[in-house]
Amino acid sequence: MTLRIHPRQVEAFRAVMISGAFSAAAQLMHVTQPAISRLIRDFEAEIGFSLFERDGNRIIPMEEAVLLYREVEQLYVGLEQIGRVAQDIRAVRGGVLRVGSVTSLNGICMRLVVPEFARRFPDVTVLFDTESTERVFDLVAIRHYDLGLVYSGERNDLPCEEIAGAEAVTVMAPDHPLASQDEIGIEDLDRYRMILPGRRSPLRLLIDQALRQAGITPRTPIEASLANCCALARQGLGVTVLDPLVASEHGTAVAVRPFRPRLRLSYSIVRPPQAPQSQLTLAFIAILKEAFRQSLGAGTRQAG
Repeated sequence: MTLRIHPRQVEAFRAVMISGAFSAAAQLMHVTQPAISRLIRDFEAEIGFSLFERDGNRIIPMEEAVLLYREVEQLYVGLEQIGRVAQDIRAVRGGVLRVGSVTSLNGICMRLVVPEFARRFPDVTVLFDTESTERVFDLVAIRHYDLGLVYSGERNDLPCEEIAGAEAVTVMAPDHPLASQDEIGIEDLDRYRMILPGRRSPLRLLIDQALRQAGITPRTPIEASLANCCALARQGLGVTVLDPLVASEHGTAVAVRPFRPRLRLSYSIVRPPQAPQSQLTLAFIAILKEAFRQSLGAGTRQAG
């Protein structure tokens, strides 16, 4: 059987629970005390059990009232949150932006993108997580993230837009023998230990293909994440081929040279399916594009 509970009855019940008395509840709701008594009486009749014990001028909530109040309070908290979100939307501020990124793009986002976005939108909560490429795609697909930042790659079920492109670079310690060259060919790598990105990295797939075509088998390679590849090369443990954004995070502590053959990398944003773009996502994307323009326009020769 469907109960015919009136919102005003629920409001009166909540007011009594908060204030502890019918008279105080009447003041909260700007009505008379008899009106509160009537609303509570009708509410009890509808739900089929008593909510309060009367002891003279005092009222004591029964166990059933306490249980019911927990649910009522959750409802009101939800309604208040809806009101706050609506105010934020009306004022074009507030809200939450959830972004998932591959680890190698964490540096540019933490250094340039998120700080600038936070300055422009001080009332917006930014949730920024780093994940594997597959994980970013999966979490964007279920709308856990409003935006995903990935390397080249796409999924048919998700809108994906390339926002920047770059060419892989060679990274090594400044005193490495190859650092004296203006550019590094793949044949140069045959003489030295290589530090390679993980096998599931899109860049690793390009490197492996180039090595096969050149007939080169890496000598006792080290495998690591992109960020760790750069750190290991910095310590003189070998030479690596990397995303220029990752390399730029180490500044002059590493030598960075163009790599031949050219291995093109693309950076893309991925969005949830059939999701309209908000002003927040558009602003984040605009800041991201500008950050890429600044970082990728810096050139590839560093150290030496």
